[in-house]
Amino acid sequence: MFKTISGAPAFAILAAAALAASPALAQERDTRTTGVSYQDLDLATEAGRAELAQRIDDAARQVCGMDERSVGSNIVSRESRDCFRAAKRELEQHFAGVIERRNHAG
Repeated sequence: MFKTISGAPAFAILAAAALAASPALAQERDTRTTGVSYQDLDLATEAGRAELAQRIDDAARQVCGMDERSVGSNIVSRESRDCFRAAKRELEQHFAGVIERRNHAG
């Protein structure tokens, strides 16, 4: 799994690339990108941080294909689960820094 984020004043971008299912196609990557908006949130409040946590979860689920299922299966792939955990961890670390900077600024 490969994922990366970069911050912007209004939102962070989350990108995830999953290795193709077939070993023969292992060099191909499927890259997905989505944004996490937080400019409208008051991150100094518990409600603002809870909404941000939900947006992070939704973005990670979307970009990692957590809601996509293979034909004939309701099981989420291991790659999707690994991507989801890594993407959430990276976004949570990113936004911890955003919240800390906002707390110190005002």
